[in-house]
Amino acid sequence: MTKTNDIDFSLILHPHGWSTAWFYINGKRFEFTTTHAFGEPYFDFIKSLSQLINKQMESTFFWYSEPGGNKIEIKRIKDRQHILNVKIAEFNNSFGEQLKEFEEILEFEIKEKHLITVAYYQLKKIETLLQDKSFALYRSNNFPFQDFMLFENKVTTYLKFI
Repeated sequence: MTKTNDIDFSLILHPHGWSTAWFYINGKRFEFTTTHAFGEPYFDFIKSLSQLINKQMESTFFWYSEPGGNKIEIKRIKDRQHILNVKIAEFNNSFGEQLKEFEEILEFEIKEKHLITVAYYQLKKIETLLQDKSFALYRSNNFPFQDFMLFENKVTTYLKFI
């Protein structure tokens, strides 16, 4: 497990229902691709982050690819509640199959405020870019605008009080 504050995150919404997420940890890049064909990965991400803001102890969501995907688990560290343990595991099952085997590919700790901040600004970047008609072409159906607005209100309040 990596313990560092040298962590960044980038999120790209591609045309035609695909997204890529990159984690940069200690100068190493980890890439995860997800499809929007089998669900709403941004909604799942926003929901998980909102649960953390609401002080839930853990949150898990799945990002599917074709085939396979990733299971993302975020848990609070019991004796350091402001620190989160993030585990990303890979699975090879196709959508709809029972998920049985996971191979952990990344684990790190990050301050809750750090994760919420970088995630929010990546989602905000996408929401802003989608206001451009040419960027929005083949992309706008893959972003949960209403859910993001509620999340943005929650984050604004959260960041003021932390």
